[in-house]
Amino acid sequence: MPSAQNEQPIRYEHFFQSSGDLLCVVNGEGRFIAVNQVFCDVLGYREDALLGEPFVAVIHPEDVEPVRAFIQEGRNGAPLLRVDARFLRRDMTSQRLIFGLRRATEEEHVYGSGREAGPQPSAAARRQQQVLLQKMQAVARVGGWEVDCRNNSQSWTEETFRIHEIPLGNEPSTQEGINYYAPEHIPYITAAFTACAKEAIPYDLELQIVTAKGRRVWVRTAGVPIIEDGEIVRVIGAFQDIDEMKRRELDLAEKLAIIEQQRSAIHAMSAPIIQVWDGVLALPVVGMLDRERAGEITARILDAVVESGARYAILDLTGVEVVDEVTADHLLRILRAIQLLGAQGLITGIRPAVAQTLTALQAGFAGVRTLSSLRDALKLCMRQRMPRTEARLSG
Repeated sequence: MPSAQNEQPIRYEHFFQSSGDLLCVVNGEGRFIAVNQVFCDVLGYREDALLGEPFVAVIHPEDVEPVRAFIQEGRNGAPLLRVDARFLRRDMTSQRLIFGLRRATEEEHVYGSGREAGPQPSAAARRQQQVLLQKMQAVARVGGWEVDCRNNSQSWTEETFRIHEIPLGNEPSTQEGINYYAPEHIPYITAAFTACAKEAIPYDLELQIVTAKGRRVWVRTAGVPIIEDGEIVRVIGAFQDIDEMKRRELDLAEKLAIIEQQRSAIHAMSAPIIQVWDGVLALPVVGMLDRERAGEITARILDAVVESGARYAILDLTGVEVVDEVTADHLLRILRAIQLLGAQGLITGIRPAVAQTLTALQAGFAGVRTLSSLRDALKLCMRQRMPRTEARLSG
């Protein structure tokens, strides 16, 4: 039987890489110096992306404090820590892990071993979950992104590449990513991202990008800061294609604006102000007179009285078939406003049914000059203006 001295040196690297658990080694500064393939597969990182990074960078901010304290205590602290914490995947989702950290007595290194909490899904199940997640992102047109503020590197999820119409894996720099925004929107995203990366101010914006194929696409982009030891180390965010929804929204807003313009035009046509003689205005009123319409008519007739210097304003009610107490009150308010500007308000064309209603309501038209027709009102205005005209001519 061969002695122990004749045995080949044990290759612990084989144990490290063949283990089904997540294994890692962290130095005295709390940074990764080794991770096994399972660690990379479960959390979705490349090995070279983790080495040299703080161990706490992959732990959810709300769960990080016990781990940070354990590492900072060094050799003076407890030799073993067991935590149930959420770890951050590269795609910005979280994975709950049961993790044990053991401090070596003869060195500053910390050795970690963890496994997923609950039943362990198989590699095939994990691949199926990843495919399902990608399909869900494709259906919802939602991608993700991450910027490392320490080296200004950027990473995108597959859907973010598809929205930009860029081949997978050809990740742009942070500035190149910003340059995909429409020229008029670059200042907005630049200011928002800078405030997030420098001042920890999250943002949520709807802007346009210009894809690699030259298409303009509306997107919703949101970013939040990740803070470690009081320092903003990363900005992570979501990126959603909202082009179809946004274009429908803009189309609806345009149609509503057209409807409002048409409504205003109809109101103007239903109560046109006509200068029928020098210093005489006529306003035929048609249909019901509600509060909104009465306000518009009042504003327009008063503006016309001031602009034309009119001395008479005739409200012709020939087109009004029904009058209630509210309508009568609006008419009186219009007449009083005209009088305050130094002009005289006249009412013409009152129908018999309307006259009976006004009498029954005792609406207060006793001091208002009324005439049977617009023609009669115009004759009255001409007679009253004639002496003034003759006086000016004789003078």
